[in-house]
Amino acid sequence: MRVVIVDDEWFGLDVTYRLLTQIRMDLEVVAFFQDPMEALEKIPALKPDLIILDMEMPYINGIEVYEKLKGLRSRFLLVTAHGESLMKFDAFNHQIMILTKPFCKSDMSAVLQALEF
Repeated sequence: MRVVIVDDEWFGLDVTYRLLTQIRMDLEVVAFFQDPMEALEKIPALKPDLIILDMEMPYINGIEVYEKLKGLRSRFLLVTAHGESLMKFDAFNHQIMILTKPFCKSDMSAVLQALEF
């Protein structure tokens, strides 16, 4: 499975990468992006199976990135430390999973299982 991680904080990228590689040996993180605008430009060519997006990023948030990329044949996971900012976002109808920070290995494992990976 090809995975892309987009998080403006290096710590967020690192923690997510480490958890993913501990859970599933068949995961290949094909790119990390700290700049969501760069991610928008480059992700389509990478053809990821899963795109993990941080909610709060400069210039454009994770939901806006999702809205621009939702036509891809990728699954999406939105991670956030700000659950209240998602109150108006209907994740079920958008077919996107949400994981609240801080999360642990079992949280990430459950989400991957729910995404059927």
